[in-house]
Amino acid sequence: MTPEELYKIILEIDDNWEVSSIELDDKEEEIMVVLSYSKAKGIDPETKELCSIYDHREERSWRHLDTMQYKTYIRCKIPRVKNSLGKVNTIEVPWAEKLDRHTYLLEKKSN
Repeated sequence: MTPEELYKIILEIDDNWEVSSIELDDKEEEIMVVLSYSKAKGIDPETKELCSIYDHREERSWRHLDTMQYKTYIRCKIPRVKNSLGKVNTIEVPWAEKLDRHTYLLEKKSN
């Protein structure tokens, strides 16, 4: 099993997403897991229709559960879709709420 396959399982992401790379900062004891959307279409959060990817938002990151003693982060450019009404919306990610800066799993363990 590759590190990318391991992190895909650990992060509980579906086949719409793939682990593009894993960056290790040994000095800061941090791991950055870079994800990318692997499909040509995505679900519009407003209309729930399947739409072609329009573009991607700026890159952002979320704090995740630690990997051993290393702080772990997810980094990604989230795709946007253009729906049949002509409106461009950012798709939902399976690991966090729209405006959160931490993942569901980190929040769950914190409570």
